[in-house]
Amino acid sequence: MNTIRVAAVSMNSPLGEQSRMLDAVDGWCRKAADAGAELVLFPELLLHGHCAPNTWELAEEVPDGPSVARLSAIAREYRLTLSVGLSEKQRDIVYNTQVLVGPDGYIGKQRKLHPSRDEVLYYKGGRELPVFDIGKCKVGMIICYDNQFPEPARILALRGADVLLMPHAARMRMWDDSPGSAAAARQYAHEHFQSCYAMRARENACYVVLADQ
Repeated sequence: MNTIRVAAVSMNSPLGEQSRMLDAVDGWCRKAADAGAELVLFPELLLHGHCAPNTWELAEEVPDGPSVARLSAIAREYRLTLSVGLSEKQRDIVYNTQVLVGPDGYIGKQRKLHPSRDEVLYYKGGRELPVFDIGKCKVGMIICYDNQFPEPARILALRGADVLLMPHAARMRMWDDSPGSAAAARQYAHEHFQSCYAMRARENACYVVLADQ
């Protein structure tokens, strides 16, 4: 692994406004490139929103859909590698997917393995844990709830990953065990992220990068 500067963008996404979100990705990538970043992580399901009622209509093919084409153009313009969440459609199945694109185009994807209790109504779980060589390092992607289990990070580390990208759409207000106030919920989530994901880094001697919405 060589030295690489990584940017993480935490932002909310409204349901079904992928054109607006792609414009936002473009803007943040411009800022990241100006700051010298080479790899940029965006949250889970950023482009289409989390569990939109019309998820089936919004979902796109990967890599042949319009969003991957636009992301590839952004990556090419700013000479960046991007990890961005969207709803992927394959035949009659929809997946919660994080795509990886670089200056030369589409690199690969990670499908969420364990859809959460609300997501099972919209998405099927994936089955693969690929590692991608992006030149300066090898990266794996672990989406939100999948990070609650130690095995995905361990498998990716054993397959050679140097950096684990952890996109989230944590929706703190829905956590049954979070305290009552919004401020307390944010603090609870912060402490949870710090303890759980720092542990994944220590367990596997990998760098971890987290972005939430």
